[in-house]
Amino acid sequence: MVRVTPGPGRVPSGPEPAPDARSAHDIQSQDDDDSLKAFGYKPELKRTLGTFHTFAAGISYISILTGTFQLFYFGVKFAGPGYWWSWPMVFLGQLMVALCFCELAASYPVAGSIYNWSKKLGGPHLGWLGGWMMVTATMVSLAAVALAYQITLPQISGVFQFVGNGSGPTDAAKNAVLLGSVLIVFTTLVNAFGVKLMATINSAGVMVELIAAIVLIGLLAAHITRGPGAIVTTGGFGAGQPLGYFGAFLTASLASAYVMYGFDTASSLGEESLNPRRNAPRAILRALIASFLIGGLILLFALLAVPDLHNKALAADGLQYVVLSTLGSTVGQIVLWCVVVAITVCALAVHAAGIRLAFAMARDNCLPASSLVARVSPRFGTPVVPAIFIGFVAICILVINIDQPQIFSVITSIAIIMIYVAYL
Repeated sequence: MVRVTPGPGRVPSGPEPAPDARSAHDIQSQDDDDSLKAFGYKPELKRTLGTFHTFAAGISYISILTGTFQLFYFGVKFAGPGYWWSWPMVFLGQLMVALCFCELAASYPVAGSIYNWSKKLGGPHLGWLGGWMMVTATMVSLAAVALAYQITLPQISGVFQFVGNGSGPTDAAKNAVLLGSVLIVFTTLVNAFGVKLMATINSAGVMVELIAAIVLIGLLAAHITRGPGAIVTTGGFGAGQPLGYFGAFLTASLASAYVMYGFDTASSLGEESLNPRRNAPRAILRALIASFLIGGLILLFALLAVPDLHNKALAADGLQYVVLSTLGSTVGQIVLWCVVVAITVCALAVHAAGIRLAFAMARDNCLPASSLVARVSPRFGTPVVPAIFIGFVAICILVINIDQPQIFSVITSIAIIMIYVAYL
């Protein structure tokens, strides 16, 4: 062996790094890809999502501000202030579901969550059934979330009421379809351009939503005008109905059930996340618990702060009325703009989850034109065909109901039922 010593003017540089030396990020990514290969799938999607990205995906699908502002009026309309108790009840039930999902996400960190879990646990036929139900439910959910623009934007300014003046029997429905279609086109384009862009917009939107929600809790708490006794009285709701207040309460509980689902989105992005076995289960629980605490306080303080619990506007305009009447026009409109941001990122997350689910089913040849649906764009690193198809179907769902005055309750109710059946 010939030993070379440094000559004049040369400084030893120390041991050179091994040719295959890699960063911890690369090593983790390779380990995750090796784990995916063990399930029989070739890594095709880019692993770019970190811990906060996965948490943001779950909490933006749940979307505290979107759900509470969209269906608060529905709960109060049927059961009055007492409907608040459906919030902790739904949370306890969904917590049991989420704990199961955490175990599944840690065991099967692959795209498609519900589909792949059902396939692994119950066989290909049950997986096919669960997957189809979830794909369909996701498209209906996207349409339902897009309708939330109509409940918020026209209350910020009449400029956003493009169809009629809002007083006609179908003005709201037609305008909702127009605004919702614009939102879905936006989510389609963003999701088609890749998960990194989606995650960046989504994470920024979630930060805005969380800050706005916490500030809103503080503002409403500072304007409380009555004690908690308001939420433990029936107020005459349900009188004359076969099941009395119990029946009215069950109907109103759909408002809470609509909010607390979609936490499995964190695991749907498992093939694009780093260390999904660890991060996805934590993101699922954090998203659900954070939504329960923040959303529960918003609803509680809104009921205790609203100037008049018997005002008909409360059951017609919901939380938007509470915010504007309690906090004033200027602060109220700032909050409502934050709600618009929350609706936007919620639609992004719903769309993204549907794309991953369709991709997972298509590579197992469980969808029509599976070879096209499962194709990952080499340029954008994401399945583009399912992004476009899901957006197209969601817009069709809106257009079909364009003359339906009850478009909001019809589509959201269908979305809730289908999602919970898929979970089951």
